[in-house]
Amino acid sequence: MRARARNPADKLARRESILAIAEGVLSRRQYGSLTMAEVADACGLAKGTLYLYFASKEELFLATLEREFARWFDDLGRELRRRAPVSAREFADAVARSLAMRGTLADLLPLLHTVLEHNLAADTALRFKRMLRDKVVTGGALVEQVLPGLREGDGVRLLLRTHALVVGLRQLSDPPPDIQAVLALDELSALRVEFERELADALAAMAAGMSTHLRSVGTSERT
Repeated sequence: MRARARNPADKLARRESILAIAEGVLSRRQYGSLTMAEVADACGLAKGTLYLYFASKEELFLATLEREFARWFDDLGRELRRRAPVSAREFADAVARSLAMRGTLADLLPLLHTVLEHNLAADTALRFKRMLRDKVVTGGALVEQVLPGLREGDGVRLLLRTHALVVGLRQLSDPPPDIQAVLALDELSALRVEFERELADALAAMAAGMSTHLRSVGTSERT
């Protein structure tokens, strides 16, 4: 990747290549110990060249998260449309399965608010939030179409609550290696969390509860 990218198309291709390589590096290393120098070396670039594309480590991995977010929303949308209408359980299983298959997305989401959104230029943060808004609003409308019993706006609320579940459960299910060794003890088995299963169960209960509540409200209003 050492040839200099000169025109816009080459620069865009270089940027996408950097993001793909950064994702690969992240799959082998924890974010906290990973450095821009390490990413630059994996890309075959001088560290200064990497900084021409991304002003900070946070900006680089926010862009990686943005890329994964967009792909996840698009893939999940196709899956839900194909299977519509879906039950709360089917919806939850599809979401949990899709997130479990996207390790980078699940790993970066818990870092979004506490790490990645720090040390960002205002225009970078605004661009990301606009992308997120557009995906959540579009995705929320789709959820309302495929999951019976939700009223307008509940799809967005369900996705935002899903975000919160993912952040919490990913942290619980992926502790540091030393803590993993401790949790391997039989006496601590109650504290071990399997990400996909727990997310699916929690999300199914939440989605079913939202639609059941709405049906009960509608029934009481008619009586």
